[in-house]
This record gives sequence, structure tokens and C-alpha cells, in this order.
Amino acid sequence: MQLSIMAIIKAENGQISDKVVILGNMERQKTINSYLNNVEKISEYAGYYTYTGEYNGQKITTVFHGIGIPSMALVVDDLISAGAKKIVRFGSAFSVSENVKPGTAILPIGYSYNFGGVFKQYLGDSYSIALTPDYGMLKAEEEKLSRTGIDKVVGNVFTSDALMTHNKQFAEKLAKDGNIAVELEGAGLYFIAKLKGVQALSVHLAYGNLVTGETLAADKINEKEKKISETLLNLLSQ
Repeated sequence: MQLSIMAIIKAENGQISDKVVILGNMERQKTINSYLNNVEKISEYAGYYTYTGEYNGQKITTVFHGIGIPSMALVVDDLISAGAKKIVRFGSAFSVSENVKPGTAILPIGYSYNFGGVFKQYLGDSYSIALTPDYGMLKAEEEKLSRTGIDKVVGNVFTSDALMTHNKQFAEKLAKDGNIAVELEGAGLYFIAKLKGVQALSVHLAYGNLVTGETLAADKINEKEKKISETLLNLLSQ
């Protein structure tokens, strides 16, 4: 029987794992899927793809979540309705700190965000919510990344609603306010997960640095994303 009240994911009962990796880049989703056995496409709707496979004997679902917080919120809400309990997001980001070089794995201990939109519609005028990850997942992933040789950093990240405003001056302001990177969706994951009581974690690969202008070469992106993909699958299947 098809699950009801699903905005994006069209799935039958039991087709979605309680352990999920969500991604905003289809090539990155293909990378994750390449490590899974018995991969099956569960849903394809409006450009959103959902697959379920196996890793270390555990069922894992991967989902393309689109771009921006509203898209992210729809997908995460759908997944939780389908039974997801642990959701990991693997995304990209741009550093706003001179100390965080391209190629660094960024683990957000919290997200800053523009209050309004999705947040205001869920919360009304009551209060804001601290957007934090599941601490156990954060520590476990930090340990796994330590064994890959990839530089890593834990810190606060800003989720932006307007990519085209990301200039050097904007980056310097974000850094002054205590952020180490900027991206487009992560706050949406931590927000919905917090409201619905499920475990969540984001990991970002820094593609570049908005202050120094440095960027990561395509071959290095591919190499590091493969390593990070394995750590996330091991995290979910442990």
C-alpha cells in the first residue's frame, strides 16, 4: 500500500529504510549508490530520485533533496513520515574562514539561518530553535573522518537563501559573526529533524573559500567525496 500524505517521495510501505542519506547533487547520489548492493529505484517524481540498497547487511535509502530549504523540508518530512529515524546529509559548502581550506570536511555543530519562510510558517511568532545535530552521530563521524586523512573541522555554518549574494564582503560578515562556511539547505534538515524527533547530521565538503578565492579541483572533489561517502555509510550501518 502506498504511504499517504507524501509530497515528493512516492513509495510503498517498507521501501524506505529507517537509515537515509540525502544529497543535493545527483552525481554525489550516484557515488553513494555505487557502494550499495541490490540497489532499487523506489521513486522518481518531479526530478527527485529515491533509491534503496544494502550496505554491510543494512538497508540504506538515498534521496536527492533538491536545492533550498523548502525543497529540503518537503523531502525530510516525507522521509520521516515513511519511517526514517537517522538522516545524514552529504553536501558541499564554501568556507568563509581563511583557516578552512578547500577540501576540508565540515561538520556543522549548528546552523545559523534567516528567520522567516519555512521556519516562521512552522513556528509562528513563538521562538527560534537551536539547529544542532545528533551529538553521538557527530562524534562518531568525526572519528571516522580522522581515519581518512581528510582535514576536518567542526563549527557553525550559515544556511543562505540567496546564492548570488555570496561575495567576499558577505563572507567576511559571516565569518565575523562566528560562521566557518555557507551553504543552502542544512538548516532545513536540522530544523525538521528537531521538530519530528529524529537523529540527523550534515557533512559538507568545502569546494572553495570565498575569502581567499581558492577552489578544489574536480578530481580532488571526486576523490574526497568517495572517501566521505564510505564514512557516512559506515556510520549508518554500524
